[in-house]
Amino acid sequence: MGAKPGPLRLRPTAYPAAGAAGELFPVVGRAEQYQTTAGVLAHLSHPGQYHGESPGIVEAAVGQGRVVAWAFDLPLCVLLLRQGDPARAEQVPAEDGCARPSHLACEIGPNDAAWMPYADLLARFLVDLVRRWVPAPVPLFSHLPGNAPGILLYSGDEDGAEVAWNEEEFAAVTANGGRMSLYLIPTNTKSTRTDGECYGQHHDLGPHPNLRPLDRCPVAERVAEFERQVRLFEQMFAVKARSLRNHCTAWAGYLELVEVMEKCGVLLDGNYFSGMYLRDRVGAPYAAFGGAMPMRFCQPDGRLYEVFQQHTHASDDVLFGAADYSYKLAPQTFATELERIFADIATRFHTPYAVCIHPSNWVQYSRAPGEELLRQARERAFPIWSFDQWLGFWEARDTWQLIECAWEGNELRCVAEGAIACPELSLVLPASFGEKALSRIAVDGRELTGEQVRRHGEPVVVVRLPVGACRVSLWAKY
Repeated sequence: MGAKPGPLRLRPTAYPAAGAAGELFPVVGRAEQYQTTAGVLAHLSHPGQYHGESPGIVEAAVGQGRVVAWAFDLPLCVLLLRQGDPARAEQVPAEDGCARPSHLACEIGPNDAAWMPYADLLARFLVDLVRRWVPAPVPLFSHLPGNAPGILLYSGDEDGAEVAWNEEEFAAVTANGGRMSLYLIPTNTKSTRTDGECYGQHHDLGPHPNLRPLDRCPVAERVAEFERQVRLFEQMFAVKARSLRNHCTAWAGYLELVEVMEKCGVLLDGNYFSGMYLRDRVGAPYAAFGGAMPMRFCQPDGRLYEVFQQHTHASDDVLFGAADYSYKLAPQTFATELERIFADIATRFHTPYAVCIHPSNWVQYSRAPGEELLRQARERAFPIWSFDQWLGFWEARDTWQLIECAWEGNELRCVAEGAIACPELSLVLPASFGEKALSRIAVDGRELTGEQVRRHGEPVVVVRLPVGACRVSLWAKY
């Protein structure tokens, strides 16, 4: 019946969708309008309209198998939602001075889904649909450390802060059992190499390239300056740059900076902020991109980069400052919103919440909300990690895979193997399969008890893998 014009929403109807509870998923990219006699699992509709709904996901039995078909390109949809539209590269609003990732955000219509990480949950929905038809319980590697229900990723941009201001914020994070990333402008820092060595005893440092003096200069010129400052940071502080964020999140082109990150060995980028700067006032945590999990940057033609994109959900100047672009939230207002955000993470989404709290703002107006972040994270048993710490976990996790799996007589046997030991890695097993509950578990021949929790609305059992191991055998009986 031809292409279906956007913006679109996917409305799941047959099964719960990866932690969503009534919200609709934004869909971008090409979608088709079909009529079908197959079973419809979800419908595509136009936001704000009654007419025009059509099948979005369908399934049908074929022989001894099953076909699940989507009316849109799911991988491309998630890519465009997370990274933005390449057609918007270098489109800078008249009232702004520089290109930013926020200006790349796809036009999705109303921000009705901005309180859930819709791009990530859309990808998870596919995983859950497939799992339903596998004739055995499917073990999955947890994407969070240990048995944590969520995680707080903590960072700050130094900008022009005094060393003492950095130390104040570091001390607060350390006192709460956390670790933070501090990003420094190598051409404008008051921190010396000796200061950096002191910081690095408990926290992590990364570059904060300042491209603002080159606003509206050619992309190639900004890209070259970006690389220069990354290498200058490494030279000044004798620290390998592993993650970074640009000053003012100034960007260049579409993925040109990512290519340089890959070349320099910078493996995690924190430049994508939630929200549509100068395009919308919505202050929800997942506005504009619907992202929370680390995802490799990818060209629309499928070329993957060895650089993770980690969305940053909150920045203190945007939430609490006095500038026109700020939401000007009082600490008590933020505390109430944060309770909702963390409750949703702990019970529905199980994703990171990433923040940027500037030391120069910490000593002015963001100490109270910063301490609230740390307090609520502790209460929820969320680890408080730096961006580099998070990257280390994902680098190791990414090398692991299930190389053997067998299901026979209500017993599951599998072997997990990884090139890098991952101390916080866990396997997640369904708490039941069919009508039988998980009754016994053994890891490397030793029986143990996993922890039963709920993840994405399902009861599961989390099994911690032995520290230091690179190969593990698992046996589970239902």
